[in-house]
Amino acid sequence: MKVRVTNLLLAQKTRNKNSEKRLINILLGKKSIQTKRDVFVKSNNEDICFSTYTVNSGKKTKYISEDILTLINNNNSYVQSEGNVHFLRDGRTFTSDQIPSINTSGLKEIKAENNCIDFGKNQYFKYVSGDGKEHYLYTNNHGPESIFSEFLRGAPYDGTLERYSMFWNYIGTAKDTVYIAERFPLSEVEAYLEEAGIQPGFFTVKMGDTETTRFYSTGKNSNVVFTQERYNELYESLTKNGGVLCKYEPGSVFKIKGKEYVLSENHTLDIPYGEDIYDFEYPDNYRYGVKID
Repeated sequence: MKVRVTNLLLAQKTRNKNSEKRLINILLGKKSIQTKRDVFVKSNNEDICFSTYTVNSGKKTKYISEDILTLINNNNSYVQSEGNVHFLRDGRTFTSDQIPSINTSGLKEIKAENNCIDFGKNQYFKYVSGDGKEHYLYTNNHGPESIFSEFLRGAPYDGTLERYSMFWNYIGTAKDTVYIAERFPLSEVEAYLEEAGIQPGFFTVKMGDTETTRFYSTGKNSNVVFTQERYNELYESLTKNGGVLCKYEPGSVFKIKGKEYVLSENHTLDIPYGEDIYDFEYPDNYRYGVKID
């Protein structure tokens, strides 16, 4: 307690001395010295806040430009870091405190329209997970990712965001999605598709410079997402080639999503394009293409 009282007395004496000095300066006609305060200047950009600060030394420091911000968020390999100092390939440098924070208040969710989900390009958006928490992302030239500039500013790792980003990049760019179950449980795949507003059937994914068409199946014994190429291959074999059904007698009845289709003399089925051919039932009197009594 004695120490605290002593410190208070010293602080009071110091303030008194400063007041006396200012009074003497006024009496002598000297101008008082103005201390400089931080000045915040906000740009008209809705997504990014750029600021200028005047520090006590009189030196002005600025946030990096929007062009640099876009550059590092589009391609994080363009910047290397040593602690809080960051170096661009062209020789420019900046520190972590010069990176502007992203104004997330106006960011929108990305939802499918007409079974097309469009993540855009060079844009910020948010993902709201099942627990109601918001996660903020940026679509670079290739697909949605975490905002790299926020990482450089010291933002904590967000595993939910990374999982969401990994899923949509896989759906949108993988050459073949037949092994999706090795990466994501089918319940998780269905949850992501449902959250995005994707309906069963063909759907389109747009991100960065890519556009891909996939097929969302609700078949009980199949994967959930197939490439259009795989769908077309199976569709051709069922409706035109007849090879996959060659062991079955004409007139045999197959079911697709509960609807019956009768095998023709050419061992083909008259199935409309776009039907869920992965929700497929074989005749009850056959086992692996062999007729049983």
